[in-house]
Formats: sequence, structure tokens, C-alpha cells
Amino acid sequence: MFSLDFMRDNFTFILSALPITLLITFLSLIFSMLLGGVLAWVIIRDLPYVKYLVRVFISFGRSIPMLVMLYFVFYVWPWLANGLFGGPQDTPFSYKLSPLVAAVAAFSVVFSAYFAETFRSAWNAVEKGQREAAWSIGLTGFTQFRRIIFPQAAVSALPNYTSVLIDLIKDTSLVYTITVVDVMAKANIAAARGFHYVEAYCIVLIIYIALCLVLTRILRHTEVYLSNRWKSHAAKVVPSHSFWGKKYVQK
Repeated sequence: MFSLDFMRDNFTFILSALPITLLITFLSLIFSMLLGGVLAWVIIRDLPYVKYLVRVFISFGRSIPMLVMLYFVFYVWPWLANGLFGGPQDTPFSYKLSPLVAAVAAFSVVFSAYFAETFRSAWNAVEKGQREAAWSIGLTGFTQFRRIIFPQAAVSALPNYTSVLIDLIKDTSLVYTITVVDVMAKANIAAARGFHYVEAYCIVLIIYIALCLVLTRILRHTEVYLSNRWKSHAAKVVPSHSFWGKKYVQK
């Protein structure tokens, strides 16, 4: 029978693992964005030969299921690396990663592919004529990026960025399968005490819905703010003390 008392008594216990979920999300977000930025840069610069390797990597990252990647990094990688590189005493555990590190590594590989596509599409959304106009008035490549391209690309990227971030948060519910004690792991521990699995998973559902709604709302407000900020400067010359930096001519 469904027990509200169980939910009341165990909500705090399950919620106590939320910092682990947030830590994995934060670290994975940082590393996947950095790697995704590099991958997007290679494609945008159209570097010969390297761009083909990057495209293969992106296709790989977007094709493999998250659970399979977690298992690969945590269980398969130690044996594979030991066979390729050898190890202390030739044991299959010399390259074994901790559950937390394995989770972050797996998420970083998979989601870097999604962020690479997000960044690339945001870059392409900025009209080529604006970059040409920036060159014509003497702006360097970095200055163009900081004052003209990035403000517009950020607005274009935010919807896809929000979607990828929400997917990342939701996929963290899988890390308990490699022994990370997260929200799902705590829910299973609590549920096993009296076989209240329905109630325990309802608590997890509430936590994830609340977390995703808060982040979605924050990013939505950020998108609206940046969009309005950019539009207010789009038809005029921006002074050097403005939000976006020094003067430039906007088409």
C-alpha cells in the first residue's frame, strides 16, 4: 500500500545525496563544454583531416547510449587499457577509475558531442556579413568574437544548451549502476528497508522535476535577458563602456 509516511520520513535521507548529483553534473558540464568547444572550433576552422576525425567522434558520442558508456568506462576500460599499455603486476585493475571519475569521464565524452553541435550551429547562426563588416573596420579575430559573434551566438545557443543540460541532469540518475551513491542509490537503499520502491521513486521524481524546472526557468530568463540586451544595441553604435564592449557597426 502506498505510504505517505515513508515519503515524509525518507525524503531528507534521499535528498542528502543531491550534492553528489549536482557535483557530477557540474564537473561533466565543465569538461564536456571545454571539449565540445574544441571540437566545434576544429569543424568551424575546417582543419583538413582532423575535421573528419572530429566528425567521427561526434557521431560516436551521439550514437552510444549513456548507460553503455558508463559501463564501458567503469568496467571495460581497465581491461582494455591494461591489455594495450600493461600495468603494475599485470592486473586488470591498474587503470580502474573511481566511480565518480568514471561517471564524469563518461558524461564528458558523450555530451561533448552534443555541445560541439550546439556551438557549431550557434556560430553558423551569426551572419557572415557581420564578420566581414568587423574585418572592414579593423577588428581582430578575438575582438570580433568577444564583441560581435559571442553575444549573438550565445542567444542562439541557449535553447539547445538548455535541452542538453537537462538531458545531462536526467542521465545522472544512471550513475548508481556503477556504485555512485547518488539520489537513485539512496532511494534504492531506503526502499529496500520495507519494499517501498514506488514511494522512493516518487521522491526521486519530485527531486528531478524540481531541479529541471528551476534550471529551465533560470536559463529561459537568461535567454530573454541576453536577447533583449542584444536587440537594444543591434541598430546603433555601441560605446566602449557598454555591455558588449567597444564600438562596432551592426548591420
